[in-house]
Amino acid sequence: MRKTVITAAILTSCAGATTAMAADLGANTTVGGEFFADFSHIQLENQTGPGGAKVEAVPSGNGLDVKRFYLIVDHRFNEIWSADFTSDAQFASAGTTTVSTPGGGTANALTTQTTSGGVTELMIKKLYLEGAFSKGFAIHIGAYTSPWAPFVESLYGYRYIEKTSLDRLGYAQTADWGVNATGVFGANLVNYSLSVVEGAGYKNPTRTKDVDVEGRLAVNPVSWLTLGAGFYSGHLGQINATNNSFPKNTATRADLAVGVHIVGLHVGGEWYQAKNFKTVNSFAVSAYGTSAVVNTATVGPVSDKATGFSSWVSYDFTDQWQAFARFDDTKLSANVNPNLRDEYWHVGAAFKPIKPIDIALVVKNEKVEHGSNSVSGGDANGSYTIGGSSNTRYGWFHEYGVYVHYRF
Repeated sequence: MRKTVITAAILTSCAGATTAMAADLGANTTVGGEFFADFSHIQLENQTGPGGAKVEAVPSGNGLDVKRFYLIVDHRFNEIWSADFTSDAQFASAGTTTVSTPGGGTANALTTQTTSGGVTELMIKKLYLEGAFSKGFAIHIGAYTSPWAPFVESLYGYRYIEKTSLDRLGYAQTADWGVNATGVFGANLVNYSLSVVEGAGYKNPTRTKDVDVEGRLAVNPVSWLTLGAGFYSGHLGQINATNNSFPKNTATRADLAVGVHIVGLHVGGEWYQAKNFKTVNSFAVSAYGTSAVVNTATVGPVSDKATGFSSWVSYDFTDQWQAFARFDDTKLSANVNPNLRDEYWHVGAAFKPIKPIDIALVVKNEKVEHGSNSVSGGDANGSYTIGGSSNTRYGWFHEYGVYVHYRF
């Protein structure tokens, strides 16, 4: 839901001006927003101690998280051309050290940086110019919605509870920099999205040697059924002029999805196979999650493949009350550590007191077997490592709490 804005003091605050100013945005500009928040208890236990003992790990504890806040500005120039700006934010903390400068002085240099800490970074999630030339062809230039992950989010319907499986495991981006084309044919019988992108995601607009390609084709043969297929191929923004001659892999992904909506019942699922997005550090140690596209000039990257599925169901008892559940199962490393596995599930009930607000009571559980995995989520826009550093170790993640979704 968006609201038309006549004056915008926010433009002044963003510019850092000391005198309040007003800007007439006009009838063709809208401003809206969306945020996800939760208050929950987390218990993460990993088998890292002697004899496989369970050891509690970060982010165990109680807390309030604002995991996402989007500020969305849309402007329409005419019947064909429009533009969108969507901001995102993450919490960051950094470590520094004092170094000597050429002039004999000292300066603080960045040594480490993580995505959960005491500083908030404002990022561009989407920033694009759109040319809608027909119902079957629209072009988007800039940072735009990726073809696959947001499509699955639309079938799943509970993004504010948890990211989709590919997104949380690091096999897909929700937006990226490049050029995209979309279109719809018939009464939404067929729709498509095709992107040529830099490959590192919207947080990293890095110029690369080659571009990546991602696409999706979806059909709605009947009103209650959606079927989709997608693909990805590229180097994830990691190949440049310096390492272009190094031995390298190509990251590829194949996707299938189905969504069924009959009266208040929503049932769906996603299957995927992601090759060379991630691998383990070595055949002996299953420290999963390193880059699998390029290594060094003399040591080539290890090829690896992940295969998994995600399934979900929800039911709308009334316009205000819903119940939902989801189960994911992913074999993370078919070539190097075939026993490495990540299982995730959640169940919950949601209440909508007014149209823009959803409030849900949720229980989550995750288990990693025979190694470790880094998962995007947990606390405020951070990540957590679940499992141990050898292929005999396990990890368990438990969470329960209240989740809130608000749109304006």
